[in-house]
Amino acid sequence: MVNKEIIRRKLIKISEYLQELARLKDISYSDYISDFKHKRSVERLIQLLVDVAVDINAHILVDEGFASPQDAFDSFIRAGQIGVLPSNFAEAIAPATGERNIIVHEYEEIDDALVYDSIKETLKMFNEYREYCLAFLAKRE
Repeated sequence: MVNKEIIRRKLIKISEYLQELARLKDISYSDYISDFKHKRSVERLIQLLVDVAVDINAHILVDEGFASPQDAFDSFIRAGQIGVLPSNFAEAIAPATGERNIIVHEYEEIDDALVYDSIKETLKMFNEYREYCLAFLAKRE
């Protein structure tokens, strides 16, 4: 059975991170690249959003009696397969794990334009993610 309180606490963190990221959505690209605080804040917030969402996915999967996801990407796909997220949405949000990996592990040089351009989409996707999780929890009440 899903531990709703753990999931709710994590969803509150997602809400907080989204509020912080929303404060940065209207800065210009020149301001973004010229101020390392803006860049690092956006990068870190994206990382945190993905990490918390992956943690939520894994908790739900395991609590529902499924095996732990193989990786972060898989956690979204499997959350879609069990009805936490619509499958098409799960497939759309799962690639965010790649951006997170680049930011955290610096597999490649971080593309500032890509990260900057992803701010509004990240806000949209993770707000939707949060709503789907809340709906999933409501079905468990």
